[in-house]
Amino acid sequence: MTAELSRRELPSREMREGLESKSGVSKLLHAREYRRAARDAYRYAKGASERGRDAAVFFHQPDTSSAAPEDTYDHVMRVARSLYRCYLTCKDAFPSLHVKEEWAAAVWSESCSRTGMSPNQLPYPEELIYGNMSHIADLKTKIMHQVESLYGFDTSQAPDSIGRNSRVAQALLTKMAFIYREPNLGGTPCHPYRHPIIQKVINITWFQNKDSGGIVFHDHFTPMPIQSIALALTVIESCIDEWTDGTRRESSWDESRYKTVYFSHVSSLNVLRDHDQPQGSDFLAHIQDSLLKDARVHAGAPPEPVTVLPRLLPQNVDAALDDDLPAYYDPDNQIPMIVVDET
Repeated sequence: MTAELSRRELPSREMREGLESKSGVSKLLHAREYRRAARDAYRYAKGASERGRDAAVFFHQPDTSSAAPEDTYDHVMRVARSLYRCYLTCKDAFPSLHVKEEWAAAVWSESCSRTGMSPNQLPYPEELIYGNMSHIADLKTKIMHQVESLYGFDTSQAPDSIGRNSRVAQALLTKMAFIYREPNLGGTPCHPYRHPIIQKVINITWFQNKDSGGIVFHDHFTPMPIQSIALALTVIESCIDEWTDGTRRESSWDESRYKTVYFSHVSSLNVLRDHDQPQGSDFLAHIQDSLLKDARVHAGAPPEPVTVLPRLLPQNVDAALDDDLPAYYDPDNQIPMIVVDET
């Protein structure tokens, strides 16, 4: 057989002769298995790509050659602000000025990378640093009516309603009764960190839809950070405190008060995680897992982030690539091509 023929598909007569042996049949089957595995891998990758299209749209930057410089800057800035808020939510809601500056540099670099830009192409945004209290105010605006509804506060000006609101608010704040699924005001509360308001706050602040920070930046929220839960509890507690006089009034909390309450919740969760009994850490891990999965479903995403796994396993490759008669995939004809190496 000539060298030229050795690099082409075997003629049908020679193919039939090769299949008369056991090894010939085996090699053909290996080639078919390779083709099937390659097709499956392509289909899986295509499906995973479609499932991730929302993140792709979020980060996609149109052709910068035709886009105005201010449009490019605004696009990267939008990603950067969202990512910076994730840092505040997942790392520390009250970072020092030095930490904020470090975060801003890291966030800007990552945002440029995610959008296909170079940090050297755009001016560094001094306005990227997001105020701690601005972040808190945004969260309170989103959840205040949820707190009112789920804890049963009444907006009526009737004296009975005002008196009841005051008693409920003070009882909820006593020994953190508001974190329990069954506060049992005046009794023994049950099921800590299970009140539905916690899930509701996480849903509407970070997992509203597929474009929300909790989905787009899912790596920061997996597992659900203790800091995120503590921030939600801090804002909830502040909203309840506004009802202690019986009618809702604007909170008088300053940054120092918020910071103290926030770190008290972080400390409580850390104590639970580090509890000597395994039930403590297992319970917290279960809470984190449950909050994250329910939040992702609320946003319309799979319960867990999609991970593209290899479908062409080593054993498939070993079966298809034989030392004596390797199988190659012909992209033009889309069929396995048997090639003979006479060297």
